[in-house]
Amino acid sequence: MKSPEQFFAELGQTSRQPVSSSTTPTSLTALHPEVRQAAIRGLAVFPVPEIAQWTGNPDRLIERATDEVSRLQELAAENPRCAWRATSSRFCILRLQGPEGRAWFAAKNSDQDDVRTLSAVRGEIIWAVFQWPVGLVLRRSCNELAAGVRILITGESFPIPPSRGCIWVNPWAEIEAVPYWLREFAFVPPDGPAGKKAVPPSRSVCPSPCRLVARIEPRPSAARKGYPSCNQAGWKGSFRVSRRR
Repeated sequence: MKSPEQFFAELGQTSRQPVSSSTTPTSLTALHPEVRQAAIRGLAVFPVPEIAQWTGNPDRLIERATDEVSRLQELAAENPRCAWRATSSRFCILRLQGPEGRAWFAAKNSDQDDVRTLSAVRGEIIWAVFQWPVGLVLRRSCNELAAGVRILITGESFPIPPSRGCIWVNPWAEIEAVPYWLREFAFVPPDGPAGKKAVPPSRSVCPSPCRLVARIEPRPSAARKGYPSCNQAGWKGSFRVSRRR
């Protein structure tokens, strides 16, 4: 049987031993599963700190957007209680706002199959994520497609869960290709359509000025005695000097 001195001595040694990592409590700023899934799908994600939410500047950290899970874990630890957004890079993000935007898309897509691509919704706005058409660029005039319908350009972002009020419509859906009609309507090859190329100026309808082909002889003038005439002076003629007597 151990003496009281030995018991308390062993207890003190046990209390001084480091706590193993298996007993360490889980961090409260662990990366949210929905943010992790968005990064795995290839979306470049970045946090929205509380100060950015208060000041109305959600894209404050957009330059730190990444799809690396380890880097996102560090950002989550640096910005507790943050919201999350994804950039429009790598994907075509179609923004539909209100009943008008949804009705326009439904009418355009009426003869096609139902679109089941990954989509986020918050309030009256839906962000549908499509694969960017390979080898094509967005027409300069097609950023605004219709009332309440637009495609996000480079440098823009959209909210993703677990941001407040934002959910995935179909969280396990695949990211589909852009519908055929939308690709034909809004995208062109990098060199642009034929109508965008410079056109040489057309021939003027105004008559060209007449050219003089006949030589006009100088008008003869009376020359004073002893002075060269017009047709004698200069490089063709010579000067004649008369001497008074």
